[in-house]
Amino acid sequence: MALISTPLRIIRDELRSFSTQERFFILFAMLCSFFISSEYAVIRPVSNAVFLSAYGSGTFPYAWLAVVPLNLLVVALYNKYLPRWGCFKMFVVIASSVTAFNLFCSLFLKQFSWLPFFFYIWKEVYIMLMFQQLWSVIHLTISFGKAKYLYGFFFGVGALGATFGSVLPGFFAVKLGSESLLFATLPIYLLLGCCYYFALKHTDEGTGMRINDEGRRTSFNAFFHGLKMISASRYLTFILLIVVFMQSASTLLEFQFNSILEKTILFKDLRTEYTGRIFGIVHATTISLQLFGSFMLIHYLGIKRSHLALPLLLCLNSIVFQIFPFFGVISFAYISIKSCDFSLFGIIKEVLYIPLKPDEKFRAKAVIDVFAYRTSKAFVSVLILGLQTLLGAAFLPILNWANICLFALWIGTVFFLFKETMPAPSKP
Repeated sequence: MALISTPLRIIRDELRSFSTQERFFILFAMLCSFFISSEYAVIRPVSNAVFLSAYGSGTFPYAWLAVVPLNLLVVALYNKYLPRWGCFKMFVVIASSVTAFNLFCSLFLKQFSWLPFFFYIWKEVYIMLMFQQLWSVIHLTISFGKAKYLYGFFFGVGALGATFGSVLPGFFAVKLGSESLLFATLPIYLLLGCCYYFALKHTDEGTGMRINDEGRRTSFNAFFHGLKMISASRYLTFILLIVVFMQSASTLLEFQFNSILEKTILFKDLRTEYTGRIFGIVHATTISLQLFGSFMLIHYLGIKRSHLALPLLLCLNSIVFQIFPFFGVISFAYISIKSCDFSLFGIIKEVLYIPLKPDEKFRAKAVIDVFAYRTSKAFVSVLILGLQTLLGAAFLPILNWANICLFALWIGTVFFLFKETMPAPSKP
């Protein structure tokens, strides 16, 4: 009891230090996290099941490769127009585009053979962009000293939203049909837009919040500006590498999971329900990890040791799967890595962005958390396709050894690139 009461007392005292404006911002930002996660919890199982039924698990690497050019284009346009439009207008444009396309897919996924493919890769890109817009504003609004434990609550409320959202595909996909679930985007995003507006309204800059642009850049110049900031900073390079390692390992495990899922569950709507329930467990686990696990990790281990503990834990999961390669074990391993990705990894990664300059928090962060996050899947796709060509059906067991190697590289990166002293916090 004393172990639990201590973090709760610290968090309570921290919340009391916020002004009324900051408290309202926190409330609406948490609601934004709730609705973004809730909508994605509906969309993800649908897109996965529809894609699997239309093309089979062997096509996933091609979809992940196709994400790269779309990802590059979207991030380049985002970095170009964000300073000109401001945060709220950019949010409205992206949210409206997502809603319109999801409604289109709900009506025509069965009519166009190419649409499940494009819907899958669009889903991979837009969710990262939605979270990017929210977290950039959070980083600019909440100071480093006040954010240490609060970030767990932002992620926890998001996981709560994802848990609620996963009920829809988890229990109604067979009854309603997978495609019909996409109509949920419209009401959820209307509520999300209202919350984002009020969150911005309770910042110092209000709904006109924007970042300065040092000269008018073309889309790709703006993108390469973000790349230059990363290449010039050992600290940003570290963040980039751990994101690549985490997403590459997660992608390898996702491919293994979907390959076994395709052979075990043969019907589309049943796959949607199973995947929805899997992610329901992921999000329920994530809530406890975000609200309490993140505090324990940061408070008792510190930032650097937390970044070491996570790949060690995930590496242990891969070793267990190597010994017991069954569907139940792969499902557990998939739940484990996704739970850590959405909770512990996300929190300790986001904390690293707090001391950075505003331009780094928007543009460099967009390159890492949107472009590199999804482009990591392209590198994995090349590996999968290469092994598939060389080894045929025997390549699947090799993927788990590749995961173990990735975790070893991740651990080495923490030792050699992570600095004990973080950059001096910039003013929000």
